[in-house]
Amino acid sequence: MQANEGDDAARRSRALSLAADLYPTNRRRLLAIANRNSPTPQDAEEAVHDAFALFIDHFDPDSTAPPLAWLTLTLKRRCWATARNQLPLQPDQDQSHNTATDRHVATDELVEIAHETTRIRSGFQALKPQERRALSLLALGYTYREITQITGWTYTKVNRCITEGRAALRASTT
Repeated sequence: MQANEGDDAARRSRALSLAADLYPTNRRRLLAIANRNSPTPQDAEEAVHDAFALFIDHFDPDSTAPPLAWLTLTLKRRCWATARNQLPLQPDQDQSHNTATDRHVATDELVEIAHETTRIRSGFQALKPQERRALSLLALGYTYREITQITGWTYTKVNRCITEGRAALRASTT
């Protein structure tokens, strides 16, 4: 049991060191992502701090997961969770109203979202492998320059794959 605690402490120490390297160079970018995905600037700032805390507690520096991608995805999920939990009530809204109608609307919306997700997923699978890879890396929060470094492609090829992939997705989902 002692060795396991020592391993966890060593992993956490390496993750802390990695976070200390990532924070100053990526904070502005991560805050911009958080601002796009959070209801308020205060929630965005808090989400960035929470994401770094989760990174230190849970990221495994020995894994093959790219640290910045892991951190970006964790940040977005934190923002979305915060936004979901903040359902503003209208000041004149009676809180004792019947929620059966709300559940029906929510169910209809969920069914529509499920159909839309299935269409997008099938459109994504129809893309060329290079387009899928470029769009996936972009969705994980990588910049065009970072994608060129990961894939070994030129900037022009990355731009073409993303542009053509987006166009193909739009065409397949309309």
